[in-house]
Amino acid sequence: MSVLDKLKDLNDLRKHGKELKELQGQLAKEQAVGTSSDGQVTVTLDGNQNVLSVHIDDSIVGNKVILEKSVKDAMFRALDALKKMMASKFSAFLK
Repeated sequence: MSVLDKLKDLNDLRKHGKELKELQGQLAKEQAVGTSSDGQVTVTLDGNQNVLSVHIDDSIVGNKVILEKSVKDAMFRALDALKKMMASKFSAFLK
């Protein structure tokens, strides 16, 4: 591999690094929502996996078992939606 080839590779890495930073900034602005299968809990995450909001239906506040199950389900669904969104954005980046 010649010096010119190495310089070209280095330039390509810098370019991809800049594009990746831009993509991370875009992802931070995205939101993913997950709602439990019973519809009682909704969780909203940002692209950095921070919880933005949690909504719990009043009807399950007194039932710890259902509340725990619903929160877990809503979080799982929000994270799954976020993973799919990230995969979609990164696949476009890699093309």
